[in-house]
Amino acid sequence: MSTSNSSAKRIWITGAGSGIGRSLALLYAAQGHKVIISGRTLDKLQHVADEFSAAPTNPAAGASGNAGNIVPLVFDVTDAQSVEQTTTQLSHYTDYLDLVILSAGTCEYLRRGYLDPALFKRVLDTNFFGLINSINAALPLLQKAPRRPHLAGVCSLAAFIGFPRAEAYGASKAAAQYLLHSVRTDYTDLMDVTVINPGFVTTPMTAANDFPMPFEMKADEAAKRISSALNNRPLEFNFPRRLTATLRLAQLFKRTWYKRISRKPGASGSAKEIAGDE
Repeated sequence: MSTSNSSAKRIWITGAGSGIGRSLALLYAAQGHKVIISGRTLDKLQHVADEFSAAPTNPAAGASGNAGNIVPLVFDVTDAQSVEQTTTQLSHYTDYLDLVILSAGTCEYLRRGYLDPALFKRVLDTNFFGLINSINAALPLLQKAPRRPHLAGVCSLAAFIGFPRAEAYGASKAAAQYLLHSVRTDYTDLMDVTVINPGFVTTPMTAANDFPMPFEMKADEAAKRISSALNNRPLEFNFPRRLTATLRLAQLFKRTWYKRISRKPGASGSAKEIAGDE
């Protein structure tokens, strides 16, 4: 995975078969970086790689044109047994990693009246334990980076405060936020860590939502904002600002928020009362 561009980064993005991960992969590759993308389905990953290869030459990449490339690597983040194998596979494509963006995620909403343990497990396996597995797979190559590497995880504004039916999703993202902030304290000598909290982004996951999604933005726009923010290596990046401000205000006035947002007894189970999460 060599390049003549000394400023080119070597990047690994999980959950890159669609949504924010896909948009980030295409954006970074167009900038001339070398991007390894992961997900559970090879066909989706290959489609992203082929999409980039077929794109017109990007003037921003310099005289060499589209100097970057995208390499598909199948990795199920919920499979702890495959972590060591994934590290070995990553090593086939690069000697080290400059930037790792963990964007694999899932969402399931609860039905009123039952906190389904199986549902919680499915969501936490991807959104929380999947983060742990991915970090463990990346650490050996982050430790070999010639310049200070950077780890970023996509969490959610949903973790700021409670929402109806979002017990599993919100809890998984709150746990992911804490995990990343804590990892920062233990690996401060090795790398920078950024927690990314998006609002509503148009992805296959949010396409299933049956409620209003205020301040929703396209995945490509979200990727631009994220990549721009990561240049400054912030501890946390929350966007969009208006939704962030609304939820920060809700944190200050919790009683008012919960009185307004809570589902009423006898509600049908629709999620339409929810004002925002992902």
